[in-house]
Amino acid sequence: MEWIPWALSILLLIFIFTGQVVHLHQKQRLEQQRRKEQLEIAEIQTEMNAIQKELHHERDITELIQKYMAEGLLILDDSDKIQMANRTAVAQLHIPEENWNDKSIFILTENAEFLDALRQSKIKQQSKVHALLKIDGKYIRARINRVEMGGIFGTIVLLVDVTYNVKAEKMRQEFTANVSHELKTPLTTIKGFGEMFGSGMITQKNDVQKYGAMIERESERLLFLINDIIRLSEIEEHSDLLDTQVELRTSAQSALQILDPVIQRNQIQIQLEGSCLLLRSNESYIRELFVNLIDNAIKYNNPGGTVHISISRAEQQAKIVITDNGIGIPLHAQSRIFERFYRVDKSRSKQRGGTGLGLSIVKHIVDYHNGVISLRSELGHGTEITILLPIQP
Repeated sequence: MEWIPWALSILLLIFIFTGQVVHLHQKQRLEQQRRKEQLEIAEIQTEMNAIQKELHHERDITELIQKYMAEGLLILDDSDKIQMANRTAVAQLHIPEENWNDKSIFILTENAEFLDALRQSKIKQQSKVHALLKIDGKYIRARINRVEMGGIFGTIVLLVDVTYNVKAEKMRQEFTANVSHELKTPLTTIKGFGEMFGSGMITQKNDVQKYGAMIERESERLLFLINDIIRLSEIEEHSDLLDTQVELRTSAQSALQILDPVIQRNQIQIQLEGSCLLLRSNESYIRELFVNLIDNAIKYNNPGGTVHISISRAEQQAKIVITDNGIGIPLHAQSRIFERFYRVDKSRSKQRGGTGLGLSIVKHIVDYHNGVISLRSELGHGTEITILLPIQP
């Protein structure tokens, strides 16, 4: 039985070794589990960092859009308190920037038109309201939407500056009305006298000459009007290129030759000064510019008056100044003098002739050259028009 202790010793050694192996295996397994968890935590942290970075990026973009967007943006809660307002909306509605959290929009702004539109949006049947506001001389289109999310109500307001569109539409309507009127007047005259000729009412030689001359005069007026409308449309479309070297003094002299009969008839003294100055332009445009400006200076002058034309260079610009000592333009009309068909005194304009498009054509020609036109006038003391056109090397 001497082998029993020896066997027990061997079994004990085997047990101890097995336990160490199991412990080592468990330790390795725990280490692997710990490393796996660390990797998972690192991946989660990376994902969280990416999400946080994306959220910060989206927040920055949102703030950037709110700050620099041209439209006004306003978000109100159910109590009409401001939750968000960009600086455009603040400026448009004159909202003070303090105590937004404690005050309703009905207290923060005094714009009655906007507040009326806001009240309408609270009516269930009119949750979307569009209103045209006039603020500080500008036209603002307000789009007000009453929204609901999860039982929480609020209001989103978008304020869009539509001043250009509104004014353009008014100009289009005025242009259409003026064209209709200007075309109708000579056509009515021509039609009336034509019917009189056709019915045999006009038979005397003197009457034939008299009314025939009136028909001819009205026909010319109608033709001039149509030509001016077509020319204005061509200039607006930039159908002619500015690709010719034009000598300004020569163009002015050419315009004076065209207007010589009018100059002689009104006994106007013309003074032209200026040296040779070349401009990359279009010869017909520059000639038209001089013709229309000088013609206006003659028409709205006094018999025996003076028109002074100056051509010079001001750094990289050609400077044209046309001055007369005529009847002048009242202050209230000076801002509209370059509009199509605008006439300061319609009764006097009919006597002096013209289509009412001359100065509008001049303005379009100057704009096409990226130039600037300005006017200085005093009623009863004449008018001075200055034009600056860039000189391209």
